[in-house]
Amino acid sequence: MEMIGDILEWYGRTIHPPLVLALCISGSLGHLLSIGTLSRMVNPTNTLLISMSCCQLALCANFLYSTFFKWASDELCSPLFFSKPMATTMHVSVSLSVFVHMSGVFHVVALSIIRFCSLKRLTGVNSSLPWFTQTKCRVSLLIIYISVAIIGMPLYFTTEIVEVPEKAGCAQRFPQLKNVTSYELSFSNKNLQNLSFWLFNTCAKIIPSVILCVMTLLILYQLKKIRKISARFSTLERDQQYQRTTKMILMIMFMFICVELPQGLLAVLSTFSTPFSSIYSALGDFNEMITLLTACLIFFLFCAMNGRIRKAIMGAPCLVWIQELSKAAKKRKRLRSTGKDHLLGSCSVTQTPAIEKNGYSAMPPIISAE
Repeated sequence: MEMIGDILEWYGRTIHPPLVLALCISGSLGHLLSIGTLSRMVNPTNTLLISMSCCQLALCANFLYSTFFKWASDELCSPLFFSKPMATTMHVSVSLSVFVHMSGVFHVVALSIIRFCSLKRLTGVNSSLPWFTQTKCRVSLLIIYISVAIIGMPLYFTTEIVEVPEKAGCAQRFPQLKNVTSYELSFSNKNLQNLSFWLFNTCAKIIPSVILCVMTLLILYQLKKIRKISARFSTLERDQQYQRTTKMILMIMFMFICVELPQGLLAVLSTFSTPFSSIYSALGDFNEMITLLTACLIFFLFCAMNGRIRKAIMGAPCLVWIQELSKAAKKRKRLRSTGKDHLLGSCSVTQTPAIEKNGYSAMPPIISAE
């Protein structure tokens, strides 16, 4: 157990910061690209996916800021980050991370329910009529964000900004920072902290994971039912489109179940047992990395499971510009290689040692000894 703790401590000190930085940057760029791509293919489902990508983008950007703040404050010990305004930005960042994380999970739950209803309607008489319209999509998004705001309200008041005489770790390393006032975040109330902790892990992790497990079984049942009556599909292309989209949503659901359910259960168990509490605290950096990795993988799932999204992404102006630059560079390289071959060919003619010029030999005359 002690060895595992040492490994986790080493990971948090050496590997975690650059890994989080790479995940935050790649995830932010990926979701920016997916938002721009899906915006050119607007429909109710894609609108919901755009909103989910916005939440994942905000999550990556927020993690990037909080990691930078922690590095500048705890490692560099910059006095700028000891001020109250900077502590206020960190307070907002902590609250925002809870909000966007919970919103992302609720988006996945909404996607699973919508996909189940869509598959169920395919077995009906009016299966060709669209049921999930833009109006229903807007209502769904409104319900998601209002629910998150209500559930997350107590979490905002869990922490408060307090004034401390000096930054403990920095004052030991840098004597000039002794007795320099610093502002930090602290839990305001123990009971409110426990309530918020239970509320977040129950409503944002355990309950959504259970719902996703049930919806996964229901969706798989509907897919099996649809295969038996596949003659209802008008074309093979339509069948393949539903299969691809459903597989993508199932992969996202499975990924969230694998990440959120163990974290939620471990967090709840940590409130009852000291060993579980120690494990949960030690896994803090690892859980953060897994959450960020999930946010990044959603973008790659969009690309891997949908050919239309891949084509639209490859047709993005920035990627087209990069492709044109790459083609131009390859063309210039090919021309330089061709020119070098011609030059070598022209210089490969065998030259005789004596070159006749104006009828005389260029070789020095040979004087006979006679």
